[in-house]
Amino acid sequence: MKRIFLDTNFVIDYFVREGYMGNAEKVLQLGSRLGFRFCISYLTIANFAYILRKEDKETLHSLVERVCDVFEIINNDKSQIEQSLKLSCDDFEDGLQIAAAVDGGCDCIITRNTRDFAASIIPVFTPGEFVERFE
Repeated sequence: MKRIFLDTNFVIDYFVREGYMGNAEKVLQLGSRLGFRFCISYLTIANFAYILRKEDKETLHSLVERVCDVFEIINNDKSQIEQSLKLSCDDFEDGLQIAAAVDGGCDCIITRNTRDFAASIIPVFTPGEFVERFE
């Protein structure tokens, strides 16, 4: 069974950004049909909540609970910080996501911003590329 790591932008797209929900939904439907498990990092929850901080507390909490119900959460720890520093990513947060994906035994990362994951040691796909590859 493959483990798929989803970047924060994918999670936001799926739950909030109407223009991108369709692509995210295709990925999840295809992956579910193929028996894939979808993972996110603990950091994604914090980023998601921060981006949606203007929502009322009840809405925000409901969305966070839904995210936690839909995806497996990979904990972040000190070793991932150390791994991220070695990756020399332009964006430190992206390095943390890569390190979490690797620690979580994920086979690939799905993000709309593949350029930001150039330092990844596992394959990186856009949602569209993922669907094309596995459909």
